[in-house]
Amino acid sequence: MLHDIHPHAFSNAYLPREAAPTDIVFHFDGTRVYLRAGRFPVRSDYPASARLQYLFDYDGAAVFLSDVPPTGSTPQPLRALRALDQASAFVSGTAQHLWDWYRKTRFCGACGAAMAHSRTERAMVCSACGNTVYPRISPAVIMLITSGEKILLARGQNFVGNFYSLIAGYLEIGESLEQAACREALEETGLHIRSLRYFGNQPWPFTDTQMVGFFAEADEAEPLRIQREELVDARWFTRETMPETPAGISIASAMIAAWHEGFKP
Repeated sequence: MLHDIHPHAFSNAYLPREAAPTDIVFHFDGTRVYLRAGRFPVRSDYPASARLQYLFDYDGAAVFLSDVPPTGSTPQPLRALRALDQASAFVSGTAQHLWDWYRKTRFCGACGAAMAHSRTERAMVCSACGNTVYPRISPAVIMLITSGEKILLARGQNFVGNFYSLIAGYLEIGESLEQAACREALEETGLHIRSLRYFGNQPWPFTDTQMVGFFAEADEAEPLRIQREELVDARWFTRETMPETPAGISIASAMIAAWHEGFKP
């Protein structure tokens, strides 16, 4: 999955420092990221006047954000990050997660005053009332639903291409993970799921999400009632009739592959 980057090492300890010439530095602009051919931009690719924000460590080096683009770089859509190799997608996606949070946390939600970077932790602190805000992480559930030897797959309204994936959704206030899984399955497909078994979880930085995966069972005879606001289609498939499914770095891909190979949590 996306975060399985061994032998590379990621550290989210907050240890801000000056950037070395070879430290990775990202610049994001609206819906674009600036990349160089064959490698990520580094500090020496930026003008000396660039303002940098420390993010985290990767393979013992620091990773930063810059307020200006690097020289010799090409802007690409943010979606291009998902097509990188697994470790590169993780590093750049996590950087994009923090960039998006920083740009949306410039002003205090309590009093409206300007926010400033904390000197001691990864947080934004209000200059007027002291309100402290931490990076946004939104918990979500994703369910691999089976009936006998069949799997339920769906195509979302916002999916790019024609691939099918698993039912998923964000937690609502006051819900447990299991309650959210049952509610999302019922809302999107009309199915009453049961026998939930935990599979694993994954940080998915592209949407600020922590995905928590479950295997579950349902009755194929129960009518499917598709929530058209969310889904284009949903149907039961066998291992022999599988449609196109997500790329290999997502927890959805890992769960589908595990099921296809006969895994039972």
